[in-house]
Amino acid sequence: MWERRAELEGFAAVMEGVRNNLAGLRSRAIAGPHDYEQIPALVERSLHRVKHFFDDFNARLEQVPFVAGEHYSAADITTLVTLDFAKALALTMLPRHAALKRWYETVSGRPSATA
Repeated sequence: MWERRAELEGFAAVMEGVRNNLAGLRSRAIAGPHDYEQIPALVERSLHRVKHFFDDFNARLEQVPFVAGEHYSAADITTLVTLDFAKALALTMLPRHAALKRWYETVSGRPSATA
């Protein structure tokens, strides 16, 4: 469940913003064999969605050490990638995201995250 939430609420929201914002993706707003023009309003929606993702996952990580619970999982990997890609939208954790920041420092410090 947490893997899907990370994908749908986080990663998909970030990608919606990135693909509709970057000049190099002007006619490639949706991946695949066909061209789709960017929709600037989707960037604004994406920013709202990602901010909610930060808040929601911070609340989750106030309760458990890793996204899916007691152990590191694919949900942590997807969440880590999501937070890193969110930087392309100039979104980062805020001071109120203390649990998310603690988790991020722990997970991004793993040898596999720096490989």
